Amino acid sequence: MPYCGGANPNKELSNTPNKGICYSNKKLIYISDKQKIDTLTADKNGYLKFNLPYGTYYLYEPWKYYMKIPKGMKEDNLNKECLKEEWAKEDMKVTISKKTITVVDNLKLPKCPHQFPCLITKHLPQ
Repeated sequence: MPYCGGANPNKELSNTPNKGICYSNKKLIYISDKQKIDTLTADKNGYLKFNLPYGTYYLYEPWKYYMKIPKGMKEDNLNKECLKEEWAKEDMKVTISKKTITVVDNLKLPKCPHQFPCLITKHLPQ
């Protein structure tokens, strides 16, 4: 996780402030270009292993797919129009063709809670 303020960070966190976190055992919901909807689960190391036919797949964290608010956020502090835009943004886009697999990954660097773009009032941690 990035350092989000508050108490002084430990030495390890200070040395790797933008290191991504492992997405282990978490679910992602995907929609194929043929409108098939299913779920993938990352393994204990955070890898997604799948055997999908050629096509383009849009992957979403469950809160986005089900149009919920992110865990730990307060609904009354979120801009509803901005939240609709966040729901529409995929977390990953995977394109599988005969020769290549292309992955656009937006999950690598999670933001600090106070940096979530839809907050009405942004508070830094104390």
